[in-house]
Amino acid sequence: NNSADLFDKELIQKQMSSKSGQSKHLAYYKKDEDVPRLYVLVKGEKTKKEASLEKDMKELNKKYQQILQAGRQIFSVAVNCLQLLHSFKETQKNENLVETIENYKIQLGKYHKVIINEGKPEGNELITEAVMQEHKTKFFKYYSDKNIDGIIEVLLSLRVNALQIAPELRKNLVYELIRNDIFNIESNDSFDFVVAILDINNSSLKHAITSLISVISSTLRGVEYLTYKNNMCIIERIVKTLKEQENGSVTQRFCIATLQKCSIKDTVIPTLVEHDLIYWTINLLNKSLNSKIHVFCLDFSSAMLANIIHTPSTLQYLEHHPDMTLQIIESLLRLIRENIPVSVLMHILICLSYLSKENFAQQIEECNFVDRISEFVEYYSCLLYTSPSPRDRQKSRMPSSA
Repeated sequence: NNSADLFDKELIQKQMSSKSGQSKHLAYYKKDEDVPRLYVLVKGEKTKKEASLEKDMKELNKKYQQILQAGRQIFSVAVNCLQLLHSFKETQKNENLVETIENYKIQLGKYHKVIINEGKPEGNELITEAVMQEHKTKFFKYYSDKNIDGIIEVLLSLRVNALQIAPELRKNLVYELIRNDIFNIESNDSFDFVVAILDINNSSLKHAITSLISVISSTLRGVEYLTYKNNMCIIERIVKTLKEQENGSVTQRFCIATLQKCSIKDTVIPTLVEHDLIYWTINLLNKSLNSKIHVFCLDFSSAMLANIIHTPSTLQYLEHHPDMTLQIIESLLRLIRENIPVSVLMHILICLSYLSKENFAQQIEECNFVDRISEFVEYYSCLLYTSPSPRDRQKSRMPSSA
């Protein structure tokens, strides 16, 4: 403030002593380039050039995000199209094939224009009521006719509609899916329809149905819909599907995403514990040390693990299963010494923080918990004072003697 005051006095003296008098004094303050830079910094003001540059950068970043989102949507549409073609190629006759391909051509053309023009997709409106009802009618008709390809077409079409809507509006589409009771859960007070589809042994259908369920689970209202009246049959089917998939597969990612998002609801947790998701997740993380598994699976599954372990019902369960608790703590302590993604490491540390309570004092002592955590903290604290090359940083891990 003192520096600013001095600059004010200096400027006033210069202007008052000039021939132009008061009018030139006012004009002087209008010229950003004549004001000392330090004065502007102290005042916390921005020059016209800086303000203009900041505005341009915001606009540029906005366009970049729009183009990036459009690119993702194009990729998703293309992947879905290829999956459909793959499933249809072995079908001798399929009346929906031409219509489906044309639909994807329209979608791809639409987003191609977005990238070329560097603008938003045309219209952010939600899927209309008529279109939603048409999808639902087809959905149930194809199921009644045992037309698997038709069911897949409807499910993928709904997902494509979800992806083409701006992210900030996507939750509204979820609300529309629920309002129209796309699975007839609330209207029939039953999960029979969706469970029957999940039980069909068809890999393309598994992919399509889990992708839509993943979209619905992206909001709390969606989680409530999928666990209507605390019925966990969808959760149980998703867990079953998860364990059947190849590690890192797209369908497995949809399953993990669904379970991770549903794990925010405490009443879901006992089902996940009952179906051994704690051990399953730890095994997945261990497998990733020797084989390449998509980072999405590792990130979301470890986040799910943190949600499971921090829940009071899980902690109470572990108190009554001391051997299991000891195995979990040992496994997590070994994992933090490995070269794992930072997000996964953070989730594991959250798990360990909840397992370090007095209730687990015996297990903590048996696995030498305090000393091993202290070694971990000391090791990573030392890393803050070094600057390894990117290659060294990627390979860094706690030494085996730690």
